[in-house]
Amino acid sequence: MNKEVHMNWLNWGPFVGKFNLDKSIIKRLHKDGKKELQSYHKNLAGHVKRQVVFNDDTTDWFYQQVQPILDTYRQGHLQYHGLAKKEVKIGYEDLWINFMQPGDFNPVHTHAGDYSFVVFVDIPKSLKKEQDAFEGTSTVPGALQFEYGVQARPPWATTGHAIIPETGQMLMFPALMQHWVIPYKTNCTRVTVSGNLRIMNRDELPPHYF
Repeated sequence: MNKEVHMNWLNWGPFVGKFNLDKSIIKRLHKDGKKELQSYHKNLAGHVKRQVVFNDDTTDWFYQQVQPILDTYRQGHLQYHGLAKKEVKIGYEDLWINFMQPGDFNPVHTHAGDYSFVVFVDIPKSLKKEQDAFEGTSTVPGALQFEYGVQARPPWATTGHAIIPETGQMLMFPALMQHWVIPYKTNCTRVTVSGNLRIMNRDELPPHYF
């Protein structure tokens, strides 16, 4: 058979976008986050000693900076699922920072809203050493684990994906996708920023747009 074979495939499952933020954004998030005092524990699932919400000025500034990223993710999401382009108005709900210490962790959880994100503000090199030395079969310490659907066999029927964080990265994902963060032992602080976004014009869009 010498004929060229063409194949189409289904884009199945959640759409996760990975972006790199400018160092100036990362620097300000870290600087402003250290000054914040208002605890956000009651709104979060994490077993993390210090989780604080940003003030309105920093929150407004951040979302202005990343608006192109939000637009790019949304258009990529439509393309991934083969949906027609429509105007989708996205509003933000919150923005908080996590200062994770040894032994802290985030259990399996989901987020509010329609889309969520995490920014890796400071992933210390010492944590990388612990990850490189890890010899177990589970996800490495300090990693972010995504899970979708039901565990299946054979092994290529993947339902999960582990992210080894890198300083400066931003991940966007569906808010209802389960995820968690693995604890670590190294004496260092793993700093991340997270937030939730909501589609504001739901009434103008068909149900499969969410």
